[in-house]
Amino acid sequence: MAKLRAVVLGARFGGLATVSWLRRLKFAAELEVIVVDRWQETVYRPALVQAMALGPAFRVSSMNMPLARFWRQHRVEAVQDTIVGVDPERREVFTASSPPISYDVLFVATGSEPAWDGILGLGPHRGGVCEGYQARHAARLNESWQGGHFVFATGPILGSPNWDPPVAVGCEPPLWESALLFEHRLRQTGHRQASNLTVLTPGSEVAEAAGPQTRQRLKRLLVSRGIRILTGVRFQEVTDREIVLADQRIPYDRALWIPPCQGSSWAQSSGISDRQGWIPTDHYLNHPEFPAIYAVGDVISHSWPKNGHAAMVQARVAVHHWQAKIRGGRTPAPYRPELLWILDLGGGQGLFSLGDTFYGGHREVLVPGRSPYWAKHLFQAAYIATRGALPIMP
Repeated sequence: MAKLRAVVLGARFGGLATVSWLRRLKFAAELEVIVVDRWQETVYRPALVQAMALGPAFRVSSMNMPLARFWRQHRVEAVQDTIVGVDPERREVFTASSPPISYDVLFVATGSEPAWDGILGLGPHRGGVCEGYQARHAARLNESWQGGHFVFATGPILGSPNWDPPVAVGCEPPLWESALLFEHRLRQTGHRQASNLTVLTPGSEVAEAAGPQTRQRLKRLLVSRGIRILTGVRFQEVTDREIVLADQRIPYDRALWIPPCQGSSWAQSSGISDRQGWIPTDHYLNHPEFPAIYAVGDVISHSWPKNGHAAMVQARVAVHHWQAKIRGGRTPAPYRPELLWILDLGGGQGLFSLGDTFYGGHREVLVPGRSPYWAKHLFQAAYIATRGALPIMP
């Protein structure tokens, strides 16, 4: 009897969690698992904000996760290639240089795409911490900072006018953490008084998708640290010295950007997404038109949280929903969006926030102090060590 073939596109939070859940199924021995991704290793990107806190001690290499051993342990065929399209009718994946890959079930976990050209004059050269090379460059520049105006900015989500509830920003934690970590570093190095810090966000308020307690706490913290906040901004252009908004110009000496994000270009050309490249799903992460396709993580066409925790939970729901479809048994509970953040505030302090009020719920848990800080760093160490296959998965 031929094995079922599960193909996973992407090897970050959503893709690695999908592989882990597939290999925990009772019929895992009957599965052939293929993962397609461009890289042989991945980086634990939430930790890249530490570039704003550390000096020469910052090392991207400590956050790198080579995947060759992980693939062997989980009996995965890894295809290192660029995804160029999918034929949902023939159930085939096309890459830049490999033969078509057929599938019985497809899990898309490629994430959103940075849209640096979504704002006139913006580009990776403007500064950021979303990729390893940017974080390394930021850490080097921090060493020479003596003072001036530093702007932290996040671009909008592009092409999401019909999402409910509406959301303007994708992944916010790197924005707040970068500003707070850098402010703490400036106090340590004696350059705080010579530095003005400003945060720009298209969100209607600070931490727009978080609960009211989290928003209020974070805003008070930013204000107490002397960090200026501008919400609801509309970017027009970025030059070497100014960020041009719809209603004012913000001069700066240095900036750090979380780029605008957009859906998947290859998904759009394959006809499995909306016009902006976001892949529609139901609450089981199953495609409404193509039942052999699931999507997890940032690429889905919902205003659900776009972070690692959400992707890992969605992977569990998607894998077990597929299992119930092909093997019978109990259908898992549908995915219920809730936002989980653990923010590093600098100085060994953190902020844990868990809530679903933005999505119509009534729960919000907020824990400040040292315990969230240590929880964040312990999770980071465990995730890197296990390549995302944690003993206890969310």
